[in-house]
Amino acid sequence: MEQLTKFLSENTHIHYATPQSPDYTELRPGFILNVREVPAMIVRPRSAEDIAGLISVLTANDLPFSVRGGGHDMYGRSQIHEGITIDMREISHVEVEVENLTARVGGGVISMSLLKALEVHGVTTPHSVTPTVGYTGWAIHGGYGLLSATCGMGVDQILGAKVIDARGSIRDADETMLTAIRGGGGAFGVIYELKIKVYALNQVLAGAIIYNPGDLGERIHHFNMKYWELKEEGIPSRLTVYQSVMNGPVGKSLVVLFMWASADTEEGQKWLSRISSWGPVAVNTVTVQSLADFNAITDSMVPKHTYGTMYSLCLHQLTPEVLDVIAEHAPLQPNNPEVIFTAHEVRAEALKPSLTNVFINRIPHFTIEVIPMAASAEKLEENLVWAQKFIAALKSTDPRNFVQSNYPPLTSTNDLDLKMYYGSYYNDLKKIKQQYDPDNVFKHTVIRL
Repeated sequence: MEQLTKFLSENTHIHYATPQSPDYTELRPGFILNVREVPAMIVRPRSAEDIAGLISVLTANDLPFSVRGGGHDMYGRSQIHEGITIDMREISHVEVEVENLTARVGGGVISMSLLKALEVHGVTTPHSVTPTVGYTGWAIHGGYGLLSATCGMGVDQILGAKVIDARGSIRDADETMLTAIRGGGGAFGVIYELKIKVYALNQVLAGAIIYNPGDLGERIHHFNMKYWELKEEGIPSRLTVYQSVMNGPVGKSLVVLFMWASADTEEGQKWLSRISSWGPVAVNTVTVQSLADFNAITDSMVPKHTYGTMYSLCLHQLTPEVLDVIAEHAPLQPNNPEVIFTAHEVRAEALKPSLTNVFINRIPHFTIEVIPMAASAEKLEENLVWAQKFIAALKSTDPRNFVQSNYPPLTSTNDLDLKMYYGSYYNDLKKIKQQYDPDNVFKHTVIRL
């Protein structure tokens, strides 16, 4: 630590905090508050050169470190106990080249901030459903979102990357490293900046449809029956619906986020009318608005910090058997407003890779998220019991419906089988890891090769 302290004393523009610092308790918390890891120091670099110097000092002195973007990892992997946290949140620049439909974004930019910056130029890009998530961490691991069917996954937007490697060198990622980053995450270096695609989409028809609570189990069955019929007819790529069960303003309800990603709002209104007819609607906030305004509403539905964790499964279909389980357990969801169940669909339109990558789940599927959260540690226990019973019941359904492996960002490290997840890509990733990080400097990451 002595050499690190010396480096920081020589670079006074780099802000850092230790447990004794007055702002440590403000800087440390991520989204999940029950994370037990207490870093020895949180360092907030402001440039690629700052990161390069940090990596050189940390590796030379064998100091363990992790990299934090938005801090939304549900398992606390962005911080390690008594290690050093490289907190990227001050590296949040957004530079847009409208004529080329590209942008350069800092490795610590939050999705909501990115959308606001892009909106100034009349463009947008795929992003996370939860807008307070760090953009880079979301994109490099796959990146599901409401624009996926229209524009592709997060990994499919990454055109380039500026990376600080294991030797502390600043480099533009070559095609081999880029391929690994697109789905392999931050296991190859600290990503200072991404170059991404942006799209000329200024406004969307979007919002939340909250159905009357009624018989919640029956609501879930009916909605999915009608949605299945719609899929059989054919759904335009511009349309996305994202279903969840939340404790909302009218009680425990089926809440559907509606997104029509096109300037042809008249056509979008027809789809909205059809989907709204699938049950009595209590609240409908769908309107023509910018992506930033829509995400501000979404942001208001999610707590800034909470106690909790996540259980997830990837399924080929929401089969009648699966829907029976959801219809049984969703109505038992604790009444805490933080608790949520979601079913995020990844449709075939989203899965056509435009760039070389190692994101493996290139088949249509649903990612089920059972998320027990609570405002206090005391209230969390009841929510955990409900969630564990729910996920156990889902796991007891027909195993032939399970996708090969769960999505890494939504799966705990102990439950993640990387060989199974990456399949034929796994050995290639190991070779790339050996090429760029033979000493496993970047070992405290979501993807641990």
